[in-house]
Amino acid sequence: MPVTVSDEVDLVETPERRIIDLAARGLFPLMSLGRYRYLSARDPLPPQVHGSLLQLALPIRGAVTFTVDDVDYRITPGSVLSIPPGHVYLTGATAQPRGEMAWMILHTGRTDDADEAVCGAIEVLRETGVAMWPVPSSVASDVRRGFQLAASPTDWMTNAELRHVLCAMLFTLVRGASARLADAVEPHHRDISRTLVWIDEHLSDIADTAQLVAVSGLSSSRFYEAFKAVTGTSPKDYLMRRKTDYANKWLAEDPDVTVTDVAHTLGFSSSQQFATVFRRYQGMTPSDARPRVGAYAPSSES
Repeated sequence: MPVTVSDEVDLVETPERRIIDLAARGLFPLMSLGRYRYLSARDPLPPQVHGSLLQLALPIRGAVTFTVDDVDYRITPGSVLSIPPGHVYLTGATAQPRGEMAWMILHTGRTDDADEAVCGAIEVLRETGVAMWPVPSSVASDVRRGFQLAASPTDWMTNAELRHVLCAMLFTLVRGASARLADAVEPHHRDISRTLVWIDEHLSDIADTAQLVAVSGLSSSRFYEAFKAVTGTSPKDYLMRRKTDYANKWLAEDPDVTVTDVAHTLGFSSSQQFATVFRRYQGMTPSDARPRVGAYAPSSES
């Protein structure tokens, strides 16, 4: 069953689950800060995917397993998991475990009045892809301080301090992501970068990931490790996203091309398979990518 893309921020609170609506406090693009303390396991959340929202998950006590695009990520206290827009995820395949976890929701869009430094930090996280890395203990302290401030009477001074604390935490997380990514990809950055360029030039020719391994010049195990470090995802996932990105642009710009033509050109076995993959990665059907009726009508002006 396809997962509906939604940018609605979950603000539902319970006795064990607290959420600060940061956007309502004028802190956009910081959307919300949440924390739960479960004394027993809970039912897993249904799969979800966002169009513009990025989630940072921060276990405080006890391990938590997220499943992102069918891959399990087990995060423990002292680490963070970043999930950018466009990735299907759920918390725990069978249950949300007991323990304590915090999370922050960030908007990846920009507005004229948004802080450029904050937007830049969020962009780094978005480009890093799905990734885990260690974080200092100060991050958990920042989370606790954020909730203490949120419990205080709302005024401009409290909001200013809340923004300061959470932005400092965000910058700490981004520095860790940047350092981890640089350390991981330095030896093979050029090999993977060359492969990414080749992918964009041969989208209609690539039959399987074995071709990408050959182009990189790396061993199979080294290639998959380096590719994930650079892109934050698997070669197959990256390839499908690039194919559907290209298809989306093609369908929007060429009113004469058929969905079947696009599907076959990009190597899909059928238009049905293409439509399924397209919807997963683009959050809409191929028909939805078409221009509005009349968009290509010739002008009546002479």
